[in-house]
Amino acid sequence: MFLKTAVFGISLFIASANGFRFIPVLFFILASFALYSRPLFAGPYNSRHAFLVLLCVSILGMKIMADSPLFFPGLFLFSFIFYLVLGIKEILFVKRSRIYYVAALLLFYALFIIFFLADKSSFYLFKYSGAIIASLLLFREWLSIVSVFHFPKREFISALAAAFITAQLLWAVALLPVGFIAASNLMILFVLILGDFLFAHFTGNLSKNFIIKYSILFLVLVLLIRGFSVWLS
Repeated sequence: MFLKTAVFGISLFIASANGFRFIPVLFFILASFALYSRPLFAGPYNSRHAFLVLLCVSILGMKIMADSPLFFPGLFLFSFIFYLVLGIKEILFVKRSRIYYVAALLLFYALFIIFFLADKSSFYLFKYSGAIIASLLLFREWLSIVSVFHFPKREFISALAAAFITAQLLWAVALLPVGFIAASNLMILFVLILGDFLFAHFTGNLSKNFIIKYSILFLVLVLLIRGFSVWLS
């Protein structure tokens, strides 16, 4: 596990150090697939959607951080996410749904930062659609691990609804006069609460008090994020 994670990080470093040209990126992708796919059938739990999202997010994220002090922290972060994703597939962790949720939240946060930093004047719908597809894949896969009864259609519809709501808020937040950090914090807060809502729904713990508590929490934290963004601007 640690050796595979180290190889993933080194191959990502090589691709970044070479300016993400075609051959280094192809080497990174092929090496990552080889690391993740062996053994091919390690257990009943898969995290292939998170792995595919990680490949895209790590390349885009490291391109953004190529000449910044966050280069090596970013390299460590993406390697750590790969470790979590690989551990879920190879049944290294006991509480796989919680570990997947942590990995998904880290991927969501990186995805939102990349989206809000991206140039909105070109290919906006392509970037927006990519973020929504990634959200659908992450929600769908997480629900397949969380769900005790394994109803694929119910899980897919719930993930589709969650991705649709995320899409609406992402579009709205992109129009707000706030920085990319505040916008990303707002989105990850929403995803966190939405994830807890879905977990409560599938585990039978959804109640009126739960909805009221999280609604109040969401409003309070939105106000705090908005206040800090104004103060820092």
